[in-house]
Amino acid sequence: MAADSRPSAPFKVRPARRGDASPIVALLAEVKAKADTATVTWILSHPEMEVLVAADLLDKVVGFVTLSHRPLLKTGGRAATLDELLVTESWRKKGVGQELLKRAVERAKVLGVKRLEIQSFDSPSPEQVRFFARCGFDQANVGVFRLRG
Repeated sequence: MAADSRPSAPFKVRPARRGDASPIVALLAEVKAKADTATVTWILSHPEMEVLVAADLLDKVVGFVTLSHRPLLKTGGRAATLDELLVTESWRKKGVGQELLKRAVERAKVLGVKRLEIQSFDSPSPEQVRFFARCGFDQANVGVFRLRG
């Protein structure tokens, strides 16, 4: 993490609750992602998913991160993927994303994760590459194949 990781605006990070499903769907809609409350609620209750939210002082969700974890033969233990990291536009560059990422990494360590990756469905922007590099992540040269259709 960067040397100064203090937030520049007051917010808190906490585990997501069922009542956070609609605000999470609204955040996903900001980036044109298809999501629905039923799916988010399912993810919030799934035993191999961790969802953390950042909330302002009135407990309004302003960002979230999802961490999926599972046993993996190649690592001889657990592997985890940060599937989503999203902060609403007005809260970006205020330390929210960095704090969410830091907390997800801490949770992965508690779970004994041996490999932690960030999932991106699009090519990362240069700004995203710089952000993740500042947070200790390097781009991996891996092949990903998806089933057509």
